[in-house]
Amino acid sequence: MAAGMVTRMRGTALVAGLLVLVFASTSGAAARVGIGRMSVTPNRVSAGTTNDFSLSYIADSAPLNGTMLVDVPRGWTKPQQGDPAAPGYVELQSAGCVGTRISGIAGRRIVIATHCPRRHLFRLLYHRADAPQISADGYVFLTQTRPAGAPKKVLYRPLGPKKQPVVRVRGSTAAGLFMTITSVATAGIPFGATVRIVDRFGNNAADYAGTMTLTSSDPTATLPAPYAYAPKDVSQHTFPGIVLHTPGTQTVTATDSNGFTITSPPITVSPS
Repeated sequence: MAAGMVTRMRGTALVAGLLVLVFASTSGAAARVGIGRMSVTPNRVSAGTTNDFSLSYIADSAPLNGTMLVDVPRGWTKPQQGDPAAPGYVELQSAGCVGTRISGIAGRRIVIATHCPRRHLFRLLYHRADAPQISADGYVFLTQTRPAGAPKKVLYRPLGPKKQPVVRVRGSTAAGLFMTITSVATAGIPFGATVRIVDRFGNNAADYAGTMTLTSSDPTATLPAPYAYAPKDVSQHTFPGIVLHTPGTQTVTATDSNGFTITSPPITVSPS
């Protein structure tokens, strides 16, 4: 499996784990769900880019007087309050939740002392934050609350799964090609090759449009027709029906209309 595909799957698994945690914590009685809703802007960015984020909290179902925890996922810039000019600086605008403030930061966890009447809101600003290099459908900034005066044995309650702030990280601009293909073949027997257009981190590139053409060192090879990538392909297409006819060591080369090219490792072709 391609390294870019492996890392992308790991990133998705990490995010899925956070979502499982949210669902597990909110299953059953509604009382186990934290108070309020948190949204984030922007909620879609490119891998490895630097952005300013605004996380907006509203006490939609009840007032919240207590403590809130916001966990910044791994792969993102660690939050800090020491230097306003440095990456990851966080600040809070209390807006309608007068008295709400950041009471501390422990690693990736932001602790907020919250005084928020029902239907009032505050904003947590997260400056110059680098997005992860691994694309994923959604990174959850897991948000949990606990009322003031609750006994220590009372756990923090995550906001509902549809009320958590989630940022989707997609691949950035195309930087090259990646091919998955067999290393052995039999003359006259068809096989396929998958060609991905990748960004500089190995993710499938975003918004790619181009036409891919396959050629081979085997002058008698049977090759699929050129293929124009569409948005539904998400920068990845499998070319079936490649047939090499000449025994020995051969290669297959993919070239796109934007000038990217990649040649396969040697393919050992045995006689039929």
